[in-house]
Amino acid sequence: MSKQLDALKANFVKKQEQLGYAKKQLKKEFFGIDHAIDQLINQIRPWYILNDYQDRPLIINLWGLTGVGKTSLIQRMAELMHYSNKLYRFDLGDKRNSSLHRDLEELSDNNEENPIMIMLDEFQHSRTLKGPMREEINEDANRKVWDLIDSGKIEYHFWKRGLYNFITHVELLKHLLKAGIKVKNGVVVEGVALFNSELEKQDHHFDFDNDGEQPCQFVQRIYYSDIVEFSSGQLGVYLMEDVKSHLMTLDGDETIMFLDKVIRIAKKPNIKKFTKALIFVVGNLDEAYSMSGVLSADINADNFHEASLKITLPQIKRALSCRFRKEQIARLGNNHIIYPSLNKEAYNQIIAYELTQISQKVKDGFGIYLTFSEALSGLIYKEGVFPTQGVRPVKTTVNFMVQSNLPEMISEIMLKYIDVDTINLTYLDNHIIAEYFNAKHKIHKKTFKVSTPLEDMRKPKQNDIQAITAVHESGHAVLSAILLQVVPEHVCSMTSDPTSFGYVHTKWPWKYIAKHEIEKRVAVYLGGLVAEELVFGEDYITTGASEDISQATRFVGRMLKYNGLGNTPIEYNTDENDNLSYHDTKEIELDIKQIVEKGLELAKETLKKEIVLLLKLSDFLSDHSSINKLQLEKLIKAHKVSNVDFITNGDNLFYRKTLKKKISQDLKQVSRELFESVTLNKKDNI
Repeated sequence: MSKQLDALKANFVKKQEQLGYAKKQLKKEFFGIDHAIDQLINQIRPWYILNDYQDRPLIINLWGLTGVGKTSLIQRMAELMHYSNKLYRFDLGDKRNSSLHRDLEELSDNNEENPIMIMLDEFQHSRTLKGPMREEINEDANRKVWDLIDSGKIEYHFWKRGLYNFITHVELLKHLLKAGIKVKNGVVVEGVALFNSELEKQDHHFDFDNDGEQPCQFVQRIYYSDIVEFSSGQLGVYLMEDVKSHLMTLDGDETIMFLDKVIRIAKKPNIKKFTKALIFVVGNLDEAYSMSGVLSADINADNFHEASLKITLPQIKRALSCRFRKEQIARLGNNHIIYPSLNKEAYNQIIAYELTQISQKVKDGFGIYLTFSEALSGLIYKEGVFPTQGVRPVKTTVNFMVQSNLPEMISEIMLKYIDVDTINLTYLDNHIIAEYFNAKHKIHKKTFKVSTPLEDMRKPKQNDIQAITAVHESGHAVLSAILLQVVPEHVCSMTSDPTSFGYVHTKWPWKYIAKHEIEKRVAVYLGGLVAEELVFGEDYITTGASEDISQATRFVGRMLKYNGLGNTPIEYNTDENDNLSYHDTKEIELDIKQIVEKGLELAKETLKKEIVLLLKLSDFLSDHSSINKLQLEKLIKAHKVSNVDFITNGDNLFYRKTLKKKISQDLKQVSRELFESVTLNKKDNI
């Protein structure tokens, strides 16, 4: 007993150490997802260490934007834990389901008693509901996936090799019996000539007795092995001799009944049980990651990262409800790992890692150290990072800028017989510069022209478009700072997105909208239009405010019609068939118009008052592509007229203080009234 416990303990410690090693190694290779790695290792621990006690699959869900390393993380983890040959990946994004059927066949060939890993990748494509009415989608393959998730059991239809020929032969035997052939004890006793003639037509190979004569066995020996295989032991025949012994006791009809049973068994699906499995459900949920539709390379990666950190489990389940039925969401359980969007630091670590990998290959292959300047790393970041698209664009940019130029860099050494120990790569003016060193002395240089389409688009054009954009975005930024006391994170007047000339990114420190904010927010929405009118004149305002006007109108409509911030808290609906809502919107439409007009007037009054600040910021943005928060705050403080303190923390602005003050005042009042009431009662009693 002691030896058994010692063995269990040793195995337990070994697996714990293996998990610790895997976690450490994963964090060296995957960046910006340390918390997700910690969660993953912790959640697989019971499956890995105590798998013998598992009686249903362990389900772990991983959700995130594309390219953040969900699939590759699982594959690498399986490799580190020596499970690569026990990891089965299902591609549910295959619209024809060919990959799914192929993988199901491969999985079903596995020994179901052993612990395995199953990855259901691109899971969002296996949706069972679609459209605003959440209509059902019926897919047989989807049903198998859900059965696998729920119980670990799947029905496996496997068309056994040779079954078609076997069925064809049985049909022939049936026709021969109808034609008058008689069978006794497995041997044809009447109609032998017809029997042999029909078999010859079918080009069958006969078995022969020792004396060389053709036997007249009703079922040929070549089918015995098929009968053993197809019956799967369910009919009590395990050897070919068992088959022969049984057939030799049957007449024709009895033989056909026996063979039909064999066929029915062969056609039945096998039920495979994978109760010891670890199943990863992996996918992208645009409904939860609202930023996923933004493809711009100009948005700050840190801002997306912070937004993604706020995604919670209820949001994930709400997003899943757009694609799956409630009972299916319940089957997925509560082990959900929510990947963050990668931040700037993570992208820089990825770039450094990729460059280090290239450097190591060059060192191993040629004995030359390859180093990289910050200018080149910075260029790769600027050209390769699209915050909602993850790692792949970065890797392709590294390949394009560095890997593709390596052959020419190395051939330069060989063609010119240069003795080199180090090559340093840097970037300047659309050129990658390779500096060749020997013993720290620069002995050669070669330049490679490189295209930088995104940086070229971001460069200040100092033309009319940039001037209009500078004024427009400055209007939004100034009103945000003065009216709502929040300095924007970033203001841009030139972008790499041809559909958007500029933008203002603001992070609101509080997480609600109060009634007193409505007019101010409308003013901010309309600030670009007002700024253009003040600076250029009414006749020279442009069409750039169309989206702002739409957002302002919809914002007020939403606040008044659905959020109860109008004069009457009532739900409005123009659908006459909805008899639970109020349909007359004439009065509230006038309220919306008045609030927009007041917001517009507030924007005009404020920007006229802050005209110096507006012009100073517009001037800066007409010459430069962007301004960051620190620069902007310094400029605003230097030129603003209004007495405004900026809000950086919105956790305790008003409501908690007011609540506590109210409680204190009212409790004192209640205590005073209670005291006076008790005193009067005592006097009355006396």
